Amino acid sequence: MPTPTPGFTADATDSVQSWLASPPSTDIAEEVLGMGQTLDALYGPTIQSSQFHGCIEQLYSRVLRLGIEHRRDLRSQVLPLPPALLHRVRSVADCIKRVALGFERVLTDNDTRAGTPQKRLNEASSARALRLLGEYYLSMNQVGLEPDPEIWRVAYRLYALARNERGLEASGNPAETALFAYKRLLAMITLAPQSMTPAELEWAAEYLTRICAQVHVQEQRPPALDGSWYWLDPHGAAEPQYCLRRDPQEGRTLLFFSTAGLARRAGELLAQQEATSDGITELRLDPAFPEVQPTAVLNYLRQHWTTPPKREQPRRKQDYQVEACVGLTNIWAVLHGDDNGPQSLISRWTVTNESPGGYAIMQLQGRGAGLVAGVAVALRRNAQDPWNLCVVRWIRSDSIEHIEIGLQMVSRGAIPVQIGFRGTEKPQSMVRALVLPVLPALRQHQAILAPSGTYASRRFTLVSDIERVYVAQCRLLTLDLQTSSIELFQFEIDPYPI
Repeated sequence: MPTPTPGFTADATDSVQSWLASPPSTDIAEEVLGMGQTLDALYGPTIQSSQFHGCIEQLYSRVLRLGIEHRRDLRSQVLPLPPALLHRVRSVADCIKRVALGFERVLTDNDTRAGTPQKRLNEASSARALRLLGEYYLSMNQVGLEPDPEIWRVAYRLYALARNERGLEASGNPAETALFAYKRLLAMITLAPQSMTPAELEWAAEYLTRICAQVHVQEQRPPALDGSWYWLDPHGAAEPQYCLRRDPQEGRTLLFFSTAGLARRAGELLAQQEATSDGITELRLDPAFPEVQPTAVLNYLRQHWTTPPKREQPRRKQDYQVEACVGLTNIWAVLHGDDNGPQSLISRWTVTNESPGGYAIMQLQGRGAGLVAGVAVALRRNAQDPWNLCVVRWIRSDSIEHIEIGLQMVSRGAIPVQIGFRGTEKPQSMVRALVLPVLPALRQHQAILAPSGTYASRRFTLVSDIERVYVAQCRLLTLDLQTSSIELFQFEIDPYPI
């Protein structure tokens, strides 16, 4: 006789119903613990098919609420996560996935299907399961964890179950169809989610939900695989692949989808933003996402939806140690020499591969505090070498001891300065920044690496006190890079200072 799940009576059905009838806990950790125990009981051998179906339906809105509350709570988190929070992330993701798989079980259970019209059941259950798989994918990527690749095979099965000879059934609300939910999930891979901060990813996911109907899905191979096409092996356990990065497999039935519609819609919104002096409401700063610059994120998304970056430089496997300094403030202090204990700002990492344009590094010792996508990192082999300035492009972290980051190099060496922009409505204080030298392969002028939000006008004052005090009036030329943490712009000494 099976042992009852801790916290439940011998009658699993009563235990599940009792928990479902209780109000959701305001404590996320407590709520996910109760949900995990409820799912353990629900998947027990004493639950009948009709009872399982009814309970899964009731669990849907509650686990969806849990996932959304959990994602909101992670908006301001940086890696590595504390052990308790990392455990909670895994637990929430596991609950979401188990409920999604529960809907698939309902769809394939003959006893459950007997009392419900098949088309309506297929559409509603598939749509809900696919929506949950999207939440699972987001919750894992938000903290740099690798989602289970099996979800792509499950998602296609759900997509196929919802179809008939005329395609997918339409419901009263197109946003509640399985096709809509499947498009949303497919499009999430195109966000390059591990290259965003948790808040940026959530903002992008909410925006994607409003426009994901623009994703075009087809089973025929397109005549021309341009920059917006992806392919998926529906029977394999691998995520969708970008066509220009990896050729579609021959001799297999594949699914293709294009993000050209997403890029077009994003471009239209950005054009409206430029044409309006005060900006449009949809792209104004949202108090719920204080660290997110909507216009910068949407520009990034449009680029990925038009033509995702394709690796053009060869990577070489490496295995050597380096010193790293994380965060623009810390890098400035180390280069300026003001800090009392520079070693406290430096951690040891191992380079696992490198290319002319960047590195992939893995942490050896010490905590890489403050790590989010888009933050500045300085790298050098030893104390005699100059610092290479980089920007974090992606982060993966499957434990508190293991962090792996991808770096895009933006400069070899830098000079700490202070800058202040002029001609703004409000007085601007001086900001610590770095001057980057000319790099012919990247830029033809000197550049400034500054905290995000520094750029306020075309003219600014630069002050350096290395060896001697130097003051210059400068003019901004181009804004080359903008993330939630930094912005990089080229400049020149103003030949006609005011």
